[in-house]
Amino acid sequence: MPKFSLLVAAIVTATVSAAYAGAEISHFTLANGLQVVVVPDHRAPVVTHMIWYKVGAADETPGKSGLAHFLEHLMFKGTEKNPGDAFSRQVAAIGGQENAFTASDYTGFFQRVPRNHLREMMALEADRITGLVLTDDVVRPELNVVLEEQNMRIANNPAARLGEQMDAALYLNHPYGRPVIGWRPEIEQLGREDALAFYRRFYSPNNAVVVVAGDVTADEVKADAEATYAKVADRADTNVRHRPMEPLPEAPRTVTLADLRVEQPSMSRDYLVPSESSAKPGESEALEVLAHVLGSGENCRLYKGLVIEQGLALNAGASYSGTAVDYARFLIFGAPKPGVSLPQLETAIDVILAD
Repeated sequence: MPKFSLLVAAIVTATVSAAYAGAEISHFTLANGLQVVVVPDHRAPVVTHMIWYKVGAADETPGKSGLAHFLEHLMFKGTEKNPGDAFSRQVAAIGGQENAFTASDYTGFFQRVPRNHLREMMALEADRITGLVLTDDVVRPELNVVLEEQNMRIANNPAARLGEQMDAALYLNHPYGRPVIGWRPEIEQLGREDALAFYRRFYSPNNAVVVVAGDVTADEVKADAEATYAKVADRADTNVRHRPMEPLPEAPRTVTLADLRVEQPSMSRDYLVPSESSAKPGESEALEVLAHVLGSGENCRLYKGLVIEQGLALNAGASYSGTAVDYARFLIFGAPKPGVSLPQLETAIDVILAD
């Protein structure tokens, strides 16, 4: 399987709608190792340009959780060629939008702009692959921004706190158990040298995939990539991920979180299952089908049985998220009706699963 296939699967889910079904998706690799995927869509004269780095929270040094996400923020702090917020100002000046995201397996940056500005975006993104300039004056305030983000998104969100604790319980040994945003005591200790070392280790053309989707052709994209990205020399060995694996689960683990702000109790159960990348032939597809039969829509087994027929739940369902590199999770969830306890609901769910 090509190395970029996992990232393509993720981007297809996020940005490629059914209208792309007839598009001739193509790909090529530059001499410096950068992989480029082109998804033509000529419905509007716009283009989405993305660069995905094959590094995420699961690749951080133990004790440095949150570093991948912190660096994502710092990537907007400018280069020698485009200092400060020059990148963002140029995107805004042409009416474009930009953003970035960090996950366990990858970090991505994207712009949505008029098609005639694609090469300009490529030049800006190519510049910050190796040209990032960081000083303590920009690093320290941004660390406070990240800490406030953690406070808003996690510390003050009971559902997010429960999810964080469930991840930590699900993964005993694998780094998927660490939060993408990081553990707060470790975030507080991150600094300029940590960010620069991580940047130099992982941010290189041969550790990235560029995806261009929009009103373009493969030949146009290749010409623009050769004029911009191809000029960036690779500076790191291709990183082969050697992550610690999970031991065979020997016992169920239960996490309970109580918070006075929660008005509706709920339960969820995570199963550690193969991902699309790690599954044997047919396993991932079977899990997709199982998630659909058990938990998709009002005719699924869980909703029909628990909500419609038995009247025990306000909601119930299942899902499978299979795009991770190493492991995936299969989720079962439900919210009981008033007067129904969580143990009662869980017992009813188990009956349906057994059936």
